[in-house]
Amino acid sequence: MLHELMTSSSKSHSAAASVVYTPPYSAVQFVRRVRRDPLGFFLRLSRDGGDVVGFRLAGSQVFMLNKAEHIKHVLQDNASNYRKSKFYKPLYPILGKGIFTAEGDAWLRQRRLGVKAVQGPNLKRMTGTMTAAISDMLERWNGLSSAKRAVDIVPEMMRVTLDILLRTLFSTKLESDRDPVYEALTVALSHAERRIWSVASPPDWLPTAGNLSNRRALAVLDSMVDRILTSRLAEPDRHDDFLSALLRAQPQDISDDSYRRLIRDEVLSMILAGHETTANALAWTWFLLSKHPTVECQLRAEIATVLGQAAPTPDDVSALRYTRAVFDESMRLYPPVWTISRDAVADDRVDDIEIPRGSSVMICAYAVHRREAYWPNPEGFDPSRFLEPEAEDRPRFAYFPFSMGPRNCLGRHFAALEAMLILPMVLQRFRLDLVPGYPVEPEPMITLRPRDGIHMRLHPAPHGESSALQQSASSRIHHDRRRAVA
Repeated sequence: MLHELMTSSSKSHSAAASVVYTPPYSAVQFVRRVRRDPLGFFLRLSRDGGDVVGFRLAGSQVFMLNKAEHIKHVLQDNASNYRKSKFYKPLYPILGKGIFTAEGDAWLRQRRLGVKAVQGPNLKRMTGTMTAAISDMLERWNGLSSAKRAVDIVPEMMRVTLDILLRTLFSTKLESDRDPVYEALTVALSHAERRIWSVASPPDWLPTAGNLSNRRALAVLDSMVDRILTSRLAEPDRHDDFLSALLRAQPQDISDDSYRRLIRDEVLSMILAGHETTANALAWTWFLLSKHPTVECQLRAEIATVLGQAAPTPDDVSALRYTRAVFDESMRLYPPVWTISRDAVADDRVDDIEIPRGSSVMICAYAVHRREAYWPNPEGFDPSRFLEPEAEDRPRFAYFPFSMGPRNCLGRHFAALEAMLILPMVLQRFRLDLVPGYPVEPEPMITLRPRDGIHMRLHPAPHGESSALQQSASSRIHHDRRRAVA
């Protein structure tokens, strides 16, 4: 047991034992509870255990950190002492040596290349391409709305974010591939998640049903990337995008299998990280808006005030403050990447807690984002908490939907821009209502997806409303702007 290890190994460990909560479960009991309800279990551990919870998992000593200052230490102040943990190994068959799993100099080279592609001036230039992809989705939705058909908003968001990513970073469209890619990612991520929380998993080469299904899913993903590369190599100078920069950065013979595999890993890492997480965040946002009509009304009022019926431009984004707050609050309740783990390279100390070399640190965004010390009414959906003056006093590392520190999400600005275009453009045309009778609950894979989707009906947007609520919302927005200018 971790408790015995920490209380008997040395006198220096006794002080740490007094502040580390050790849950009273055997390793098998712990894994069973994790697999049954990961989110609820870790949320309870966070509330019961306070700042630090210690446990053993798969033979490893793990510290679950719940205090913002401790999280800051690991992700920023002493980030060089921590690397992606061993619990990410099940992702290697999907992402290989791409930026998500890479370490050291290889990660730094990939990071620098990616930053040029998805941040700064290049990001602004992508806005027109993004809005074109969104407009195509909305035109398709017109038919669904007329037919009064319910749609699962999760794959819809997956489709549009994948379309945006392919157009902006790879200058291509794969209309017929979007559904198979979504399904393949679902299978592969589910397979990886099961292996992370398993006491023992069958080796990949064993032809079990799960392994065979995962192989088929990986083949779909590999085929998609192969077609992207084949198309680009046929016209290498036609486009100037992320893929072109990636190929220029490593000018080797593409027929070399190891080189082609490296490019495959990088492309697939960008596809996964660049559309899966944003799509989930948007799906949860539509769910929350449907459950909170007052928030939706205020959001519509801001969009009408700032944009009218015009498509948003990069210059409009900063004025959509409440829209951004809605998206931020959605990611607080349903962070796209719900947990982060790191392994200690050398012995470390967080306050008076010793973190031995080789041990793992777990940071559960789902639990920290619901910690009452940082978030009053933590289960409530209240976007205004991101606009109030008190927000400036909240510790920065109490909120990290895109991680923090040197290894924060490369595409965080890309994702935020997507959201700030998709939310207004959809609401200018449609109202999304939950279909009664379909339970909605989170499924914690590597990302936090809605289990069994979110079924919604599309209705024309309620233009020209004169309700007291909408007028009040508009007045409040104008008042906030005048106060901000003053």
